[in-house]
Amino acid sequence: MLKIFHTGDIHLGMRFNSYGENSRKKLVEARFNSLENMINKSNDLGSNIFVVAGDLFNTVTVAKRDIERAVQILEKFNGNCVLILPGNHDYDNGNTELWKVFNGNPSEKILFLNEKRKYYLEEYDINAVIYPAPCHNKHSSENALGWIKGIEDWDEDAYHIGIAHGALEGLSADIEGVYYPMTKGELEDIPVHLWLLGHTHVQYPQGEEIRNNKIFNAGTPEPDGLNYRDIGAAWSITLEDEEVRAKRVETGEYRFIDQDFYIDIEEDLEDLKESVLKEDPDKKVLRLNLKGNISEDIYNSLSKFYGELDREIFSLIIVDDELGIKVDDEVIEREFTKGSFPYEFLNSLKDDEEALQIAYELIRRD
Repeated sequence: MLKIFHTGDIHLGMRFNSYGENSRKKLVEARFNSLENMINKSNDLGSNIFVVAGDLFNTVTVAKRDIERAVQILEKFNGNCVLILPGNHDYDNGNTELWKVFNGNPSEKILFLNEKRKYYLEEYDINAVIYPAPCHNKHSSENALGWIKGIEDWDEDAYHIGIAHGALEGLSADIEGVYYPMTKGELEDIPVHLWLLGHTHVQYPQGEEIRNNKIFNAGTPEPDGLNYRDIGAAWSITLEDEEVRAKRVETGEYRFIDQDFYIDIEEDLEDLKESVLKEDPDKKVLRLNLKGNISEDIYNSLSKFYGELDREIFSLIIVDDELGIKVDDEVIEREFTKGSFPYEFLNSLKDDEEALQIAYELIRRD
């Protein structure tokens, strides 16, 4: 039996500069916390191998202290070895300072997979052969699987595990085909027992428990933006003879949520508040897109309402340019001269709320 903890796209060093300083620092720290959390979980699961399938780091210009910190965390793994593949964000072209610093911290447990060759794990007391497809540049229209396709000698007594970083057809958005594109068909045709992939921030396949699948994509262990709707996760995979068993392991700390709300009456604000404050609001990065038309009194109270939410939620972004004041007699009387065309025209539309609102907004725009 061989137990593997599979992750990737951790992106240590991601800066989050579009957020406030306090939130930014916590989001940066969360990625390191995620790595340590996964090491702890993999130890609890009794994993033999800890695999990072590319993009351990967010860029090739990571601070030295962050590189050394990553090594220190990885060395806390209690299993046999840690396998690190360079991805397209933290590629290795032979001159990358990032990996010179990383490998300058010698470790008996960490194996850096930057060459297109077989890596035998016998020295780690594991009967397995690793077939890496590393990234040597940020972009490539060709994947790095070619050297593996040409292999003819396969040891029948060992586990054969491929590790690759790139866009998987049907899963990754790679319209221009520049992120080491690969297909499920070409992966299936290579006679390894298992493919461990990185690059796309979505887990593949979907599900809590998967049996006898050959291809796995790690996804990201910590959400990193409003376009990511899931909680971070990784895979715990067991190889036993010819059987593959995998379990999804939740790892994320923060949630990024992009949510639309239509507001009409004051009770809608209370419903909104109840909805967004449930389930760990102090771990939510929330963008609220508010739409609708409300009374002037409610509109004038929004600042206070926003402040109350902001104190409860980790990071709050309000988009309310489609939220306006509902037109009523008081608004018409206050804003337009009695007998003027706008005054008379708006009063003639009182029986049609939608038309009244549209006409008011057009008049105000002019």
